[in-house]
Amino acid sequence: MALPRHRHLKSLLALLCLCVLLAGCSRFELIYRNLDWLLPWRLDHYLNLDRQQQAWLRPRLQAHLNWHCSHELPRNLAWLQRSRELVEQPPPSAAQLLAHFAELDAALQRLAVQITPTAIALLQGLDEAQVAGLRATLADDHRDDRERYLEPPLEVQISERAVRMEQRLEPWFGRLDDTQRGHVRQWSTVLGEQNRLWLGNRLRWQREFLAALSARDSAAFPARLSRLLQERESVHDAESRDAYPRARQAAAELFSQLLGSADADQRQRLSQRLAQLSRDLAEQLGAAQPARA
Repeated sequence: MALPRHRHLKSLLALLCLCVLLAGCSRFELIYRNLDWLLPWRLDHYLNLDRQQQAWLRPRLQAHLNWHCSHELPRNLAWLQRSRELVEQPPPSAAQLLAHFAELDAALQRLAVQITPTAIALLQGLDEAQVAGLRATLADDHRDDRERYLEPPLEVQISERAVRMEQRLEPWFGRLDDTQRGHVRQWSTVLGEQNRLWLGNRLRWQREFLAALSARDSAAFPARLSRLLQERESVHDAESRDAYPRARQAAAELFSQLLGSADADQRQRLSQRLAQLSRDLAEQLGAAQPARA
């Protein structure tokens, strides 16, 4: 299934692509370029929806988009402005960055809550062949990710994680110097076996999700899926729950170090990129306002 593009989804980019910088997340600019990413998985990859299901889904996705334009665009613009103020002042502390991360968490939580009723209804309407296809695709994805991220020796995982982070940072900072690359390598080392924890958490979530989906006709299904979409950490094991705050602290310390060691050109590049994102978001906000009148 391939749903049409919509220019207002750039407003989601303005908030979420900053995760690439601030939280080291991967390629949000691809995730939010299509309407199908308003659900928590890529529909065209995981679900083979028939025409009737697609017709049912399109207006609901448009409703989610309208909600975002009305309620989230102003929040996103304000968040970007605070982001620019952070990078233009003396280097922010790790504590300041942690507070900034928390605002992203809140935005993603609001999105999860918003789409939950649509996800419940969509999944309740799947037939057995669609569920079997979803199950097979999840298994294939897990096998591929395990081969890529977990099977290499730990020292290779750490090295490759540092390289990925450097690649994500370069569009924002330009070329990192030796000191900054050292900060990135140290961050990756501190994370240690993060790949194992991440894959383990995702596998546990998928198993609970598929178990719930197998009983999608039951009265308990809406509550089970709501918990999985809105409280994903509820499936984490004790080791992961302990590791999460340490990983967030490590990320905050990394970006505090990077901003503290940035030269004038890097700081200007970062500020200009944030300013452009703010302009793009303001344009989307202006375009959305007549539709709300």
